[in-house]
Amino acid sequence: MSGRRRVGAPPAREMIGWMLVIFDFDDTAAVENVARLLLDRFGDGAFERIQADYSAGKLLFKDYQELAFLSLQTSVTEMRSYAAETARLRPGFSDAVAAAERAGAQVAIVSAGLDFYIEPVLAKHGFAGLPMTSVGTGRFAGDASQLKYFYPAAREGCPADWAVCKCRAFEEALGSGQEVVFVGDGTRSDACAAARATTVFARARLLDHCRSKGIRATPFDDLYPVVRHIEWAARTRSGRHD
Repeated sequence: MSGRRRVGAPPAREMIGWMLVIFDFDDTAAVENVARLLLDRFGDGAFERIQADYSAGKLLFKDYQELAFLSLQTSVTEMRSYAAETARLRPGFSDAVAAAERAGAQVAIVSAGLDFYIEPVLAKHGFAGLPMTSVGTGRFAGDASQLKYFYPAAREGCPADWAVCKCRAFEEALGSGQEVVFVGDGTRSDACAAARATTVFARARLLDHCRSKGIRATPFDDLYPVVRHIEWAARTRSGRHD
């Protein structure tokens, strides 16, 4: 996909089309939770104590994520390289992006994860130009302890733990009559987005949440169901039903 990627700011304003497909990143567009890969690889006793506090409910996710990465004794460059070399995109992701391009639809990544590890994974697989909303970090940080965190896609009124308001990323598209397809796995901002999106694809905790709340959601393991939906919607829109 061509075009200049925007990090942090909601992507909807640059989306011109009839459909907007939004993917969460960790455990959704990516097979793995890339943040967890990095923390497991580079974490030490300090991280383990932070993780224990989070597991015990003493820390919000947002605070846990900041403190966990600040505790790592490694360079940002090394983490970026490890993410690019290790993380995999979920089967069907590239096909979904290609199907959207053919159909004149738009695709964006919207994640509460950190830009410094999402960017190299997308770039490694040829998606450096994909619009992206995430938590921003200090661009010139030499090591993890120098990271600065920015929340340009947070919103007053949303729980502070969310870090990113995923609804904000697509509400303009929804208001203009576009179909908004949301693909995710979590229960924080993913759950709110799933309640508002036109079409939902869910796995893991988000799928359980949708079922408990009566939100219609298509389960997925790979992303080929998303590909088929984009292709079907494009045919329906053009009056073809083959």
